[in-house]
Order: sequence, then structure tokens, then C-alpha cells
Amino acid sequence: MKILALIGSPRKNGNCDILVNKIAEKIDGEKEILFLNELNLNYCNACQACQKGDCIKDDDTRDIIAKIEDADLLIFSSPIYFGQVSAQAKTVIDRFYMISQNPERTLEGTKVIQVFTQANPSDAFDPYIKSMETMPFGFLGMEVIETISAKGAAGKGEGIEDALKKIEEMEI
Repeated sequence: MKILALIGSPRKNGNCDILVNKIAEKIDGEKEILFLNELNLNYCNACQACQKGDCIKDDDTRDIIAKIEDADLLIFSSPIYFGQVSAQAKTVIDRFYMISQNPERTLEGTKVIQVFTQANPSDAFDPYIKSMETMPFGFLGMEVIETISAKGAAGKGEGIEDALKKIEEMEI
């Protein structure tokens, strides 16, 4: 199994990183973990060039998308900042446009494990997190097989106990 993990947190060794690595330990296969904050990510221009071929942006996002196309499982992780995924994660999501606009490319059948952390200890962001199953993942034919959400995870190691327990119990 080929596993690609995208960590949208700017905090290396933070809660998203801890949770993603815990999941990766449970799964046998070839694994690659990318920290989006360390990569060259450019914004979508909506130029429509991807309808006729590849995206015109020559950045790391093109490689990320190719790696997702090749993966069996995507672990997509981001902190929730002000009700949405981080800017780094959103930039990659916006570039999924190149898949949706090109009939020769697909993410159909790729499995996804979503991992979210949030400082807010309440269920306030649950509707947004649930919506990620549909857009972008479901829209692209991907299947979300698990969602891990750590609430009250403001500092490193804080608020992740329940998420770690869920990962321990998870069967993949």
C-alpha cells in the first residue's frame, strides 16, 4: 500500500504531526509524509490551462498532486484556524482543480483519513469537518474512511488524548 500524508500545520512536531505519525505507524506500506509549510505552494490562477494538460504553475503542488494520484491512501491533516483548514492545506485543495478539470486525471478510489486539530474545545467546527468528506474529497471520487478530530488542542500534546485513543482502536 502506498501512503501519502500531507501535514498542513506550520508547526513541525506539533499535534497534527503527532497524530499523523501515530496513524502511519499502524499501516504497513510505503509511506511519505510532507510538511506543506516547507514546500513551494502557489495559488490557482483559474486560467483553465489544466483542461488541456498540466497546470502551468511550476511548484511543489504539481508533485503533490501526482503523488496523491499514485497513492492508495491519503492522510490529510490540518489545524482548524478560524473555522477552516490552514492556508497551506487550502492552497493544495484549491489546486485539486487541475484534477477536476482534466478528464484524463482522477483521484477516484483513493482512500482518505482526515486528521484535524483545533484549539476550540467545543463541537463548533464539526459541520465544517464533516463537509470535507464531500468537498473536496467526495467530489473527486475519493473515499473518507476515517476522521480524527482533536478538540482543545492548543499546545503541543494538549487535547489529543481522545484522538490518540481513536487511532489506537482504528482498523485499517
